[in-house]
Amino acid sequence: MIKLPLVDRVKFFVERQFVKGAGFQLLLVAALIGLISLAGGAALLLAGGEATLPEAIWWAFLRLTDPGYLGDDVGGWRRFVSTLLTISGYVVFLGALVAIMTQWLIARMREFERGLTPVSLSNHVVIVGWTNRTLPLLRELVGSEHTARRFLRLFEARRLTPVVLSEDVSALHAQELRADPVIGAGAGRVILRYGSALEEEAIQRAACLNAAVVLLPSDFGHRVEGLDPDVETIRALLSMDARAAATGTRAPRVVAEVQDARRMDMVRRAYAGPLEIVASDRTISRLMMQTLIHPGLSRFLREALSSLEGNEFHLRPAGKLAGAPLKDVAARCPKARVLGLIRAGEDEPKVLLNAPTDTVLRADDRVVLLCADPADAEFERADARRVPVIDRAARTPAARAPVDDHRLLVLGWNDRVPELLVTLAQRPGSHWSVDLMSFVPLAERQRVLSARGIAEAAGERLALNLLDGDYLNEGVLDALPLERYRSIVLLTSDRLASSEEADARAIVGHRMLEGALENRAHRPHVLIELADAVNEGLVRGAEAETLIPPLLMSHVLAQLALRPELGVVFDELFAPIGAEVAFRAPRTYRIRKPMNFDDMDRAVAAHGDLLLGVQRRAADGAITLDLNPPRERSYTAEEVHALCVLTGDGT
Repeated sequence: MIKLPLVDRVKFFVERQFVKGAGFQLLLVAALIGLISLAGGAALLLAGGEATLPEAIWWAFLRLTDPGYLGDDVGGWRRFVSTLLTISGYVVFLGALVAIMTQWLIARMREFERGLTPVSLSNHVVIVGWTNRTLPLLRELVGSEHTARRFLRLFEARRLTPVVLSEDVSALHAQELRADPVIGAGAGRVILRYGSALEEEAIQRAACLNAAVVLLPSDFGHRVEGLDPDVETIRALLSMDARAAATGTRAPRVVAEVQDARRMDMVRRAYAGPLEIVASDRTISRLMMQTLIHPGLSRFLREALSSLEGNEFHLRPAGKLAGAPLKDVAARCPKARVLGLIRAGEDEPKVLLNAPTDTVLRADDRVVLLCADPADAEFERADARRVPVIDRAARTPAARAPVDDHRLLVLGWNDRVPELLVTLAQRPGSHWSVDLMSFVPLAERQRVLSARGIAEAAGERLALNLLDGDYLNEGVLDALPLERYRSIVLLTSDRLASSEEADARAIVGHRMLEGALENRAHRPHVLIELADAVNEGLVRGAEAETLIPPLLMSHVLAQLALRPELGVVFDELFAPIGAEVAFRAPRTYRIRKPMNFDDMDRAVAAHGDLLLGVQRRAADGAITLDLNPPRERSYTAEEVHALCVLTGDGT
């Protein structure tokens, strides 16, 4: 065995002590100070004198720790020793001590920045992961006073405190929160904690088991081989479930997002506690289908699904109005739109949207309303009717025109395409002719569609034609019969390095599409899917609509976190079958002259539909949506572009 030199062994020993932390480092410095004091005291005794060894060591220690004693000594040797001790004091006592304390303080600050300290909270909100859903979720929770008040009332908490559990916590995230225009000053209420929901220590660090609700958003971005976000979600649920069982505590309520709707049953079996599951591919596909059928729906979604501004959904128990007709609620809520009700069923609740106004309320019914101020939905506090009753009978069959043949061009590809095709094929009374162009190899797309059984699911409602090509290449769009399509969709890609690059392709593709449509006889409806709301301002063209899946999914998750009953409302409202939000020409309801909103409401009700708002065309050609305007608001026939109505069978 080869022995190291004594110097190396001493250095190794010192190194092992230093890496043990500030405590051991201070002990080593203290030992070194003691040795220097002992050596200085011994050197003082060499000069002679009456001092004892302890007195000499104390003399050396004072010179070592306090430079002020320099110059008080008499004699050349004493001055020489005192000078050496003072210089050693600067290096060892002051330099080493300041360095150790500074290093320790910096380490503690970095530890605090990483969020390694367990939180001492209860009835808070935990968001697992820093994804493209996190900031919009925090805007909903922190930026809305309505949301905060609802949260405090629902969970009997003193304040709404979001905790973000992420494996990538840094000061950059804190700065991003402070710079956000909506969160802004509320960034101090957001607590960042380091870790993953897969780790038991991280679950305890974020106090997940004490939370009022835990949000598990997914991350739809660029495709990463070998990494399945849904599997990570399932593992996180299993970890929280195991931790709750081990500690004997009740599992918290969880709102989880999965990217593949086929895994919903698997996710449900992974967690024994209360669980709400949202399948992003199915939700976005349904919203996209509804927007293709009813152009303009994106403006409704942007307002109604968000609690930050404008109108939103509210639920109220029937209460003392049990036994009264539904029209009594509308009469008591002049500033709200009464959409229908949720009725308890044997297995699951039944949603009755656009129900006839003579529907009798039951004690366990929950009324669904749309309004801007939650106070406008408090019909129990209104003891007298405030507006005349508007009767709405069952919808007339002619009020809804079925789609005979919808020819659709899809430009791009992502993992949601198979679910979109399945959703289109589920639409009754319609036939879709879909041309799908992408730079993704044709064989790969055929393999994915075959694995999903698209051919069997399509049946007679869907005809699919796969085109090979990149729409950004010169002349590709010009060669297509664009004027024959009713709708054109530009999808954001999940196979590129970042969402910015994916959105750049979609935006540039839209510019090229605008040029190709310039001289065409017919202009189809254009729908653009974006991965980041920041890029929405780069889309030009009044006729183009945008859907931003991360933003929409954040709205849905935030709504379900506070009101899980809204899940069945969303399922009914945006499913291929059932009640839906539509945009109809005024002549559909025989409206051809200027009217106020109340008169138009009566005209629409006569056909069995419910008026929600007015799609208005401004003088510059821009189209805006006045959702639930004041009843006395008047509109000219020229400025009304379309009427936003709730239609469908509500029985």
